[in-house]
Amino acid sequence: MAMAERTIAERFRILDGLRHSKLERARQCAMLTVPSLLPPEGWNEEMQLHSPYSSVSARGVTSMASRILSALLPLNDTPFFRFELKNGIRPDLETTEFLENVSYQVYNKLSSKNLRETLFTALQHCIVVGDCLLIQEDNLNFRVLRLDQYVVRRNVDGDVQEIIHLEYLSKNNDEDAHVYYNTSIDDKSRKGYDTIYCRITFDNDRWQVVKEDEDGNVVDTGEFIVSPYIPLRWSSVAGENYGRSHCEDIIGDIQALESYTEAGMEGMAAGSAFWIGIDPAGLTEIDDVALAQNGSFVPARANDVFTITPSGQMNSQIQAAQSAIGMMRKELGSAFLMDSASMPTGDRVTATAVRTIGRELEQVLGGAFSAIARQLMKPIVQRTVFLMLDAG
Repeated sequence: MAMAERTIAERFRILDGLRHSKLERARQCAMLTVPSLLPPEGWNEEMQLHSPYSSVSARGVTSMASRILSALLPLNDTPFFRFELKNGIRPDLETTEFLENVSYQVYNKLSSKNLRETLFTALQHCIVVGDCLLIQEDNLNFRVLRLDQYVVRRNVDGDVQEIIHLEYLSKNNDEDAHVYYNTSIDDKSRKGYDTIYCRITFDNDRWQVVKEDEDGNVVDTGEFIVSPYIPLRWSSVAGENYGRSHCEDIIGDIQALESYTEAGMEGMAAGSAFWIGIDPAGLTEIDDVALAQNGSFVPARANDVFTITPSGQMNSQIQAAQSAIGMMRKELGSAFLMDSASMPTGDRVTATAVRTIGRELEQVLGGAFSAIARQLMKPIVQRTVFLMLDAG
């Protein structure tokens, strides 16, 4: 069957089935760090998420996302971008002041919306899962779609050619639809909502949008000159539609720390267990000891009563587990930049300090920082300028 004859829902299922192993790897990384970023397939809000034994990875993800966000959006009320002339010629003083004023107008418009908190969530997705879809609405608000809610297709150069994502519309005459809603990827379980499949393709320098319901009926069509869709990925692999996450690169260390922490907790729990032993051939009766109140007199002989505990035999194993846990915590702390210099805060944050932290991130992350900055910030500024011009 030709692609044009398929419904968007069918194409979504085909492309979704082609990235099954990618989703499994991403869910494994999320399960060991921040499980809520990409829950298991079929999960809904009433189910319990996996609780990792170690919280070091989760704190590392938060720390790294915060550091990258501080480098992208410094807390000094200064625009993270600037405008220059297209021909590359240095403008005169009057033009420079005008461009600077425009950059502040655009920045103030962006900073008044939910850009910072949305970017923080998007960075967490990139670090753990490797991919996420950022959408900039016409009112300049942002929202993030996790990996199991959209598919993307790129050409050999890595440029996006097609995106299909899910949207949900409340059914008519159903005031209690929100009661039945859950966040499972299975659209049939979202009672009270209609699933809409949105397909965005790049054609003739325009982004064409078609929305269909599950039966293939067209709900809406349109086009964008400047796309509001920003598909992010942590690190690109030649020929692949999706990226690889930072956690996937260090998954061995994360799994090792999880195993060592579980073994250490079980060992300490076993080592802390104890029982009171009574010599069966002695004069002391078990009931006299067991039924006596604390501090009362008991007819007993000291040699007949003793403590049974495995701690003496388990000390070496517990110490070995604690040593391994400490070593892996140090390794993960270094991998998540938790022991690096932090971004200064306040009004005295200079451009030099921002560039210094940016260079450090670039050196440690191996190009991922600059790639995310390029994929993320330039489209946001372009879209914001276009919407502001369109609104006069």
